[in-house]
Amino acid sequence: MLNEAIKAVEEYRSVLNTSDVNEVNKWISSEFIGYFGYYNDRDYEVYNGDSYKRSNIETFESYKGQNPQWQYTDLTRNCRSENEIIYSTIIDFYLSGEKVASALAIEIFKKEQEGWRLYRQHMERYSSGW
Repeated sequence: MLNEAIKAVEEYRSVLNTSDVNEVNKWISSEFIGYFGYYNDRDYEVYNGDSYKRSNIETFESYKGQNPQWQYTDLTRNCRSENEIIYSTIIDFYLSGEKVASALAIEIFKKEQEGWRLYRQHMERYSSGW
């Protein structure tokens, strides 16, 4: 089960870097909850599956022509249950080849009837230096 979960997460990350928002949104669980605290203009945002998918459409549209890329540095990964894998990771985000943000993330992928889906995500701004 672990290898299947790891392969699914790697596939999700590959899809994310294609910038095909329709394919990306297929990976989002209808039960998704996301807590994002990396914004400059507010403390945090909470998303459910529908609001996150809508936000993805708007966000990917704003990235057109800038080749958005997400680079993951996994810190830990563990099966939380037979059908859930949890990752802690640093995500570096690039536009037009230039790093514009880093986030520390906890991501939980859950095996659902349709396959593995992003089920939970918590992100905080991350800085690698002082």
